[in-house]
Amino acid sequence: MGIPIHFHPSAYPERLRQDWLESHQRRVVPAHCLYESTGQAQRWLAYARAWAPIHRGRDYQQLYERAYDLAWQTIGNAPFDYVGYGCGDGLKDANFFGSMPSPGQLETLRLMDISASLLIEAYQRLQSLKPEAWVVNLASMSDVLFQRSETPQRPLLLSCLGMLPTLGHRHLLPFLTGQLRPGDLLLLSANLSPSSNPTGRQHILTQYDNEPAMQWYAGYLIELGLPRDGFSCRATTQDLEGVEGGFRIQVMAHLKKELSLSLSGARINWAVDDSVDLFRSERWTSNGLRILFQTHGLQCLEALESEDQEEGLYLLQVADG
Repeated sequence: MGIPIHFHPSAYPERLRQDWLESHQRRVVPAHCLYESTGQAQRWLAYARAWAPIHRGRDYQQLYERAYDLAWQTIGNAPFDYVGYGCGDGLKDANFFGSMPSPGQLETLRLMDISASLLIEAYQRLQSLKPEAWVVNLASMSDVLFQRSETPQRPLLLSCLGMLPTLGHRHLLPFLTGQLRPGDLLLLSANLSPSSNPTGRQHILTQYDNEPAMQWYAGYLIELGLPRDGFSCRATTQDLEGVEGGFRIQVMAHLKKELSLSLSGARINWAVDDSVDLFRSERWTSNGLRILFQTHGLQCLEALESEDQEEGLYLLQVADG
């Protein structure tokens, strides 16, 4: 039996093609490109399973379990809707629903990701809950995705795990806040840093400058047609402008060979010695992130942070008034 997969207009070929052309002409790789193909999805899974916090030990798994328990305590036995925004392979969503107190309380379940390959895995993990699976360009941040009827006004649990670092606070937090009604919940994860000083940054950088990560970054350029010896990748950190305690990890590719591509009559020409912006991810100190939540009108109901201050899970609502 086939798996029903829906495609949001943001993921239609013509939209993705235009986005691809405009970005690559500026030598910037959109975040979704690193996840879309089956090969890239598998390389990302290999990297995530080696380095993502939830896979790095029981302490991190317990952090997520406590966050899920707090979310269920807040929801109670009331009927609710669920959206997994950037669900990936659905592992975290499946773990969340594994402790659902009343199976009949879930009214609708929507899973969203840019990778059809990962969505299939997510659907298979959660198929007993009859999810809707949507291929979406998450960076489009389209309000249409969250259209909801006025009656009945069931609360929404919006799960956004792992998306804030790559999509960025400047666009994602206002978008998420705009989707929440009073009584809705946002379960959000963030990559933290114990400090934003040079020593702290260098420690964090190792999580992005390692063999599985480099294979993931490089895989995209190889799929474009560059040989592995045709470029080198370098990871660095930069300040986040106007954000206390925040910095960005950036991976740049330096070209050693040229690449010329044609798509829909338009050409992309990358020359030797060009630099390509390949990957970006944000980190914050705990205090800096809480200031960001307040700035964007989000009230933090619960905050769970790892002892090493590298991972945080937050249960949020729109602030009163």
